Amino acid sequence: MTVAASDIADALRWGWCALGAVWIVYAWLHRVEYVRVLWGLVGLGALDGALHLLADFVERPASNLPSDFSLYSVVMLSAAGAGLCAACVYARWRGMNLTTVLVAALVVILAGALAGRAQFVWLNWDYYAENMDAIAEVAQGGFALRGALLAGLLALFLFARVTRSAFWQLADAAALGLSLAASIGWYGAHLTHNYYGVALDDALPSAQVFEPLAQTMRGFAFSFVQDLPDAYNVIALRIPVQLMASIFFMTLFFVLLAVARRKKARTHDGSVFVTYLALASAAGLVFGFWRGDATLLWYGLRADQWLDAALLVLALALAGGCQWSARQRARAPQSPFEVIQPA
Repeated sequence: MTVAASDIADALRWGWCALGAVWIVYAWLHRVEYVRVLWGLVGLGALDGALHLLADFVERPASNLPSDFSLYSVVMLSAAGAGLCAACVYARWRGMNLTTVLVAALVVILAGALAGRAQFVWLNWDYYAENMDAIAEVAQGGFALRGALLAGLLALFLFARVTRSAFWQLADAAALGLSLAASIGWYGAHLTHNYYGVALDDALPSAQVFEPLAQTMRGFAFSFVQDLPDAYNVIALRIPVQLMASIFFMTLFFVLLAVARRKKARTHDGSVFVTYLALASAAGLVFGFWRGDATLLWYGLRADQWLDAALLVLALALAGGCQWSARQRARAPQSPFEVIQPA
């Protein structure tokens, strides 16, 4: 599926409008000079006009320039850009070094992209073994979020150790960006028919010991079935897993914002990241029962569900460690030389 340059410019216009509204609110709260506010809005309008002129130029028959782009690639790039912006805004809010955040994001994106693609190819090796050329065709879709998350987390940890940066600060910033990017990415999966849901009349393999849980989860989701296509454009009554996941991650983004505003979270104890990891992993376990795209199964669960279970255990262990560390700090004896401020 492709999208024209003019369609991209039209979609970006809504983004410029939203950005202009945010700029006006920011200027009002921080008493920015009216002239600067006006110049900012004029700049957004000029950028929008320039992009539409560029789109009109490249779509001319004689331009010999590409005017159609892969919809999947455009959405994924938009998701990455929005996630990076969210992380940078959080970093600015918390007084972090923006250069460090940007370099860390580049390292994480590279590691995550390679690992995510590698995991997807591995899970669908029956197809790629006969179509080796398709491995490099990332514009057609195919990206495993769990592999990307694990590789990105490892890359972020190593980056923090090498650069002597605060890992939890970077992880908290990444959590907000990941939730926003995941919401946009899942909506892109809906537009491109990737990661489609289970059809109402599909004959599903047994989930073995997890079958009661699988039937309960699917019974709930079947209440929301819609006429939707799969990756082969076969339309059937399917669970709208992409839309439901997109809504979940957008809700999670605002939940993380609320967690970040708590006084305790301002000490960079990793509560934002741990909350993201726990809720996103638990949701992934549920979404796995709703997905209809084929993948490797092990003891009745999808391979990505087992990864989600491992990530959930990791999140719970991190949460327990954070609580234990907080209690230890609270029990630490006060210094006898501490100065008591007068009332």
